[in-house]
Amino acid sequence: MARATAASAAHEGSWSLRSIGVIAFGHGASDFYSGMVPLLIFFLVIKQQHLSPFLQGLAGFAWYLTSSIVQPLFGWYSDTRGRWWFLPIGVLLTVVAVGAIGFTHSYGSLLFLLCIGGLGSAIMHPEAGKYAAQVGSRRHGSAISIFQIGGQIGYGIGPVVVAALLARFGGPATALAAIPGMLAVAALFWTMPHVDERAREDVRRREGRGGAAGTNGSTFDVALLVGSTGLRYLTTAAFMTYLPNVLIGRGETLLVAGQVVTAFLLISNVGLFGGGVLGDRLGHRAVSFVSLTLAVPALVGFFALPPTLGLLSLLVGGVLLAVQNAPGVALTQALMPRNLGMALGLMNGVAFGVGSALVALLGMQVARIGPAGTLYGVAFVPFVAAACFGMVGRRRPAGPSTPARPAKAST
Repeated sequence: MARATAASAAHEGSWSLRSIGVIAFGHGASDFYSGMVPLLIFFLVIKQQHLSPFLQGLAGFAWYLTSSIVQPLFGWYSDTRGRWWFLPIGVLLTVVAVGAIGFTHSYGSLLFLLCIGGLGSAIMHPEAGKYAAQVGSRRHGSAISIFQIGGQIGYGIGPVVVAALLARFGGPATALAAIPGMLAVAALFWTMPHVDERAREDVRRREGRGGAAGTNGSTFDVALLVGSTGLRYLTTAAFMTYLPNVLIGRGETLLVAGQVVTAFLLISNVGLFGGGVLGDRLGHRAVSFVSLTLAVPALVGFFALPPTLGLLSLLVGGVLLAVQNAPGVALTQALMPRNLGMALGLMNGVAFGVGSALVALLGMQVARIGPAGTLYGVAFVPFVAAACFGMVGRRRPAGPSTPARPAKAST
């Protein structure tokens, strides 16, 4: 009897690394095409159609509106009527729409394809986030971090690939870019039924042991977590957007500025993974509070230290900002155990959209006091984000993200 109990407990604490890998792959495939969108908009709106920057910004807003802001709606639907094929279908919509963008000859058709591709992304993210929570078991934060790293890698590679293709073949090159996406969709249709089976098995096991999803937690706490994540997105996006202005103002070349921004983006993967692992072991709330607090002096160091040390301090700040990502999602899903997809949509969609919108408003501050002064002020925003975590109630409903000593991964 004791042996059976120990064995079942070990399985309950295990996680399916293979299933999480499939989810991360799907996330990366979708965000690979999301990463292409800003450059494609610039190429088509400014270079080919010679339209105004306002219409360039409007096209970007159409993408972010359909791919991010509406995610909670698809998350709600996924929680009640979701199917495994939502994920590959979502990726397929994005691949087809982005693949066709290069053949457009009117601004209206561009907006239409951006909305279709954005909706595909909005369908994929909550569904994938729900599965990551279900198959992650007691390593909820680690599972979310791997899921997010997949998307981060895809998003970082996308601009490089599409830039090379556009330089060589022009607009129709987007059809070539769609080829790996179609292969990825085929792979997801093949593998997702197995992920779905594992997720259902894990859910049945938790329900059988009294671990069924309870009622949702405090709406105020969820609002605090979404607000904190929005402020963290604001900080990261502001530095990514206006760092080139600061560096070129210091006499650096455009190439160096691009390299610094790329490094700032890629090194965040260290924080993404570390945040999930540390959150599972030490508590998601505490890890998020500490990392956001420490991010402030690291970001301020970029302005206060000599150039080389300042850049190093900036990269450390990028890592610390990213630590909060997976724990924030894990906490929100723990507060919304019956709405895992909607929770992911709130954190990945609404928080990202609000943070990105606030970055646009910072442009007025940049015009008034300059990019360096603006970013110096933004460097203190993580203090407010940390305070939001400090206000979140310490007691969380039991759910798949309840911290426990992790067992050996199973595949």
